[in-house]
Amino acid sequence: MSGVRILLPPSEGKTFPSAGPALELGRLSYPELTEARRQVLETLIEVSGRDDAATILKVGKRIMPEVTAQREILSMPCAPARTVYSGVLYQAARLHGGDDVMIFSGLFGVTTSEDLIPAYRLSMNATLPGIGSLKAFWRRELAKVELCRKDSGQMGRTPEGARTDDCGETTVDMRSGAYQVTTPHGPWWDLRVVDSRGKVITHAAKHHRGLLTRALLDAWRSERQACGSTSAGADEHKTCIDVARIARSLGDIEVVDDGSRHHITLRLQEG
Repeated sequence: MSGVRILLPPSEGKTFPSAGPALELGRLSYPELTEARRQVLETLIEVSGRDDAATILKVGKRIMPEVTAQREILSMPCAPARTVYSGVLYQAARLHGGDDVMIFSGLFGVTTSEDLIPAYRLSMNATLPGIGSLKAFWRRELAKVELCRKDSGQMGRTPEGARTDDCGETTVDMRSGAYQVTTPHGPWWDLRVVDSRGKVITHAAKHHRGLLTRALLDAWRSERQACGSTSAGADEHKTCIDVARIARSLGDIEVVDDGSRHHITLRLQEG
């Protein structure tokens, strides 16, 4: 399949599933990461019961009841990641069944939106005992894994870093800095948001990255439907999503091209 691949961060805001199956690491996408996930998970459980858990996990006192509850994370109910993550970006993206995105996180490395996960507290900025910096840990582990979509066909490895690339797709990287633990290859785009004076604004950036995510997914879905997604011809159809055109629907943009990399700046007007 050729099209657009969207890389997302998780969100600090999460909705705790009220019911659902327990976590099964072996059933998550990219099962090559199972042992790495197990190592992080077991360490998180141990840390969550420590007196210095707040310091290690870099959370405030208000969050501590959630941290303490993580000692039982293996029995906590799970739900699709798209419903667990509920922060600003996800509210704007309105992910639903069939939306194909890759979500990078400190606990699981990378999942899809349909993977069943519990709510948890673990930032990629954390440093865990015996593991060290999660950013460095996941850079190493993801470098060993083929991150092309399951239905993309061609897959590739590189010793320098994990590749979310070479699948005949355009990558749109919506991740914040802490979660940029893989380097896209091939054509890829990113988005920053500035105010009318050119000052970078982060909260609005999350919202507009979510809006662009939704717009790109809808455009890709429409293209697939137009060419008949279940026909043999559709499998051979090479659809090129015009990322810049879709981004312009959000407002005034500037695009800076750097070879295969394209940097979009969305300028928000006052009022």
